[in-house]
Amino acid sequence: QGSNRSTSFSLSRHGAVVNKNNGIYIPGESYGFARKLQVAVEIEIQKVADQQISINAIAKHCRVSWFFVNKVNTEIIEHGRVLRPSEIYVKRDVPRGPGSLSLDEFDKFILLQLLQEEPSRGLKSYADSLYDYTGTRVSRSTISRWFLYAFPIKGSLVKPNLVPYDKFRPENEARAYEYLFMLSHFAPHRVKFGDEKSLKGQELFLRYVRRNPATGHVAPIMTESDFRNTHSITGFCSMDPRTAALWFRIHQGTNDAEQFMADIEGAVSSRFLSAGDVLVLDNASYHTGKGNNILANWLWKYFGVFVMFLPARTPEWNPIELVWATLVKRLKSFPLRNLYKRMGVDSVAYAANKILGE
Repeated sequence: QGSNRSTSFSLSRHGAVVNKNNGIYIPGESYGFARKLQVAVEIEIQKVADQQISINAIAKHCRVSWFFVNKVNTEIIEHGRVLRPSEIYVKRDVPRGPGSLSLDEFDKFILLQLLQEEPSRGLKSYADSLYDYTGTRVSRSTISRWFLYAFPIKGSLVKPNLVPYDKFRPENEARAYEYLFMLSHFAPHRVKFGDEKSLKGQELFLRYVRRNPATGHVAPIMTESDFRNTHSITGFCSMDPRTAALWFRIHQGTNDAEQFMADIEGAVSSRFLSAGDVLVLDNASYHTGKGNNILANWLWKYFGVFVMFLPARTPEWNPIELVWATLVKRLKSFPLRNLYKRMGVDSVAYAANKILGE
C-alpha cells in the first residue's frame, strides 16, 4: 500500500494518475491507438472462445477503465474494427472548415453574390453588407479565411486584367466573329502565332518586399540604370503537337519593323514558318502600318505565308502571351543579381534564352 501511494505521488508530478486496475492514464487524454488494438485483441479472443464478453475482465487484464473497453467494443460492433484517431475526427458530425461555426449556407451564398456584384470590394464591405442582408455579424478575418480556404482555389486578391470598354463595340465584336470564322477553316498545324517582348527591369524582379515589422522600413531593390530595356524577344508559337512549339530570337535594343521582318526571315529559314502557314499577329504599328505597311503582302508573295490580324483588344487570344507570362514568372525566381555581376546587361538575355530553350 505504501508503495502504491509513493507511485501515485510520483506520477502526479507528471500529470498522470493510476486507475483502479493499476493502469496509468492522463486525465483528459485518450489512450493511444496501440492500446485500443490491445483491447480489441482481448475482445476477439473471448469471441473465438465462444465466451460472453466480460468488459470488467478485459479492463482488468489491460489495465484500462470499463468505459474504454466498452467504447472499443462499440466501435467493433458498428464498424467491424477499431478506428484510428484521424478517422474518428472525419466521422464527427460537426461543422468543419473556414467560417463553418459562424456562417450558414445562406450567409455563404450572400458572400458569393457580393463577390459577383463587386469583385474589388474590401473585407469591411463584405462584413457590413452581410450583416445588412442576413443579420449575421462576423469578423473580417473570418471572411478572409473563408475566401482563402473554403474552396479548392484560393479567393485571394490578385491583379486583374484591365479591359477597355471599346472592346465590346459592335464593330469590334463583328470583327471578332469574322476572325474566329476564318481561323476555323485552317488546319490547326498550319496556324502560328507571333509577338514581341521587351525585357524590362521592372518585370524581372519581385514587385513586393516584406516590411520590417520592428522598424517599418521597406528595403529598396537596387538595379543598374542600364538594366532596363536592353534586350527584346521576337517569338512564334504553335498550338499543335505536330509542329515545333516555339521559335524565338533575342536581340539587343527595342523591336521595330525592320527587326521584325528580319526575325520572320529567320523563322522561315529555320522552317518554323513555311508556305501554306497562317501567321496570326496583333495590331502593333510595325505589323499593320506606319513602319511596316507591306508585311502581309511581302510574306504572301515571297514565302506563301498568309497573315491574319487579331481583333482589337484581344491579346488573350494570342497564346504567345502565355509564353511571355511564363518567362517573366521564371525570370523573377532566376538569380539575376548574381548573374549580372559576371555578365552585365547580357545576363537578361542569357537567362531568357536558358528558360525558353528548356
